[in-house]
Amino acid sequence: MRKNSLLLVTSTILIISFGFSTIVSLKSLAKLIKENNRENSLIYANEVGNAVIDVFSEAIAVSQTISNPFIRDLLKNSRNIPREDKSRAMKNLLSDIVVKFGYSTAFIADDATLDYYSEWGYLKTIDPQNPDDDWYIPFKTSSKLYELNVDNDQANNNRMTIYINTRIRDDNGKYLGACGVGVPMKQVMTLLQSLEKQSDISIKLVSPDGIVRVARSGQLVLQRTEAELKQLLKEYDSSEQYLYKPKGTDGYTIVKYIPECQWFTVIDYAGGKTSIFSTMLFQNLMICLCIMLFVIVIINFVLSRVAKHTEKFVEEALFDQLTGLRNRRAYALEIEKLNKFPSLTDISVTTMDINGLKMTNDTFGHTVGDDLIKGAAAIMKKFYSDGGWKVFRTGGDEFIAITSKPIGDKDELISEFKEQLNTFHHAQIKDLSVSIGVAKGTEHDVTSVEELIKIADKKMYADKELFYSDDSHERRKR
Repeated sequence: MRKNSLLLVTSTILIISFGFSTIVSLKSLAKLIKENNRENSLIYANEVGNAVIDVFSEAIAVSQTISNPFIRDLLKNSRNIPREDKSRAMKNLLSDIVVKFGYSTAFIADDATLDYYSEWGYLKTIDPQNPDDDWYIPFKTSSKLYELNVDNDQANNNRMTIYINTRIRDDNGKYLGACGVGVPMKQVMTLLQSLEKQSDISIKLVSPDGIVRVARSGQLVLQRTEAELKQLLKEYDSSEQYLYKPKGTDGYTIVKYIPECQWFTVIDYAGGKTSIFSTMLFQNLMICLCIMLFVIVIINFVLSRVAKHTEKFVEEALFDQLTGLRNRRAYALEIEKLNKFPSLTDISVTTMDINGLKMTNDTFGHTVGDDLIKGAAAIMKKFYSDGGWKVFRTGGDEFIAITSKPIGDKDELISEFKEQLNTFHHAQIKDLSVSIGVAKGTEHDVTSVEELIKIADKKMYADKELFYSDDSHERRKR
């Protein structure tokens, strides 16, 4: 009973104190709003800037990941590769990005041939004289790593889209082309509408040349002429956080540069509605009193959902759906990481290729062929479960296992692996055969993991030649 009484007294004191401080705050707020208008405007400027950054930062990051080693090698050898093969590779990569991230489009422009690829494959050949392609040459000749450009998406019914154009360069800095993704204009317009409604402001995204790139409606665009916008940008001091210009009784204009997207935000507040802030503060204080006990539960719930979503996303992005092994994207990331090691002597590589997959597909169908692939993958996963090995499916019937820990005798490893293949059983497939090659960093003086893989590949192909030297195995159906 004493504890309950103490809790009641403490709660009463807290509620009275909270109520008293609320009344004092509301009375003081009426006098301080006009004086603090400049400080409040900085909050709005940062809020709008951060919201815009949130929209484009992921898109910029995804655009930069398109320029991976595989794409760079493809573009470096572009003239020697048939367009159909390039189109197929580009389509697979870009469509995967569009589906996973929800962008309206993704693209790669090949500078050697001026071919333009989207998630649909080859789309067109860039014509610098065509107004739809007039962005390409200025971007190529600029020093920008990336830029934002508003244009029609020709691959999707000419929908207005904000493109993130990203430069693709080889290891020597040579320009190979451009790539990027398209953020739907509707997504950004919805964001602006939400921010405008929340704070009773109007927002425009303006490029450094004074042209309005994004605004919620035509009316907002006409609120300021191009000359007025250019004058505002001219007055902007890059050493300051933002430009603040009072307007009317308690209105203002803010200009803030967002380096992430290389645009300015121009925010206009007409003023005359300061009581809204008093009401919002009062409501927020009352709401805070009610939700203090509930907020921990909400946070835990949100974090658990985010963790599950993140885990699912990583699994979908880096693991092969058929076999459950790591996919080619995970393989590229692993190679990039290992190549940064000061020494490659502890790295060992095993390359593997299933023998007779085509014969299985032709004889029994692709479902049985998939069973063969899954069976081989399951054995690999179990066999390489120790020793720090990571197994990747890099092609239809091609696999690579990599470890950065020392291994024993490679011939013994090959023998044990082939012995494990005998554990495979299937009603229609007689046996499982896999060609294998192993290369150890301790036995070869290499400067990159790719060189070690090439050595393992040669040994694997030698093993495959030995397999097909048996007259019972038809090479043309391997």
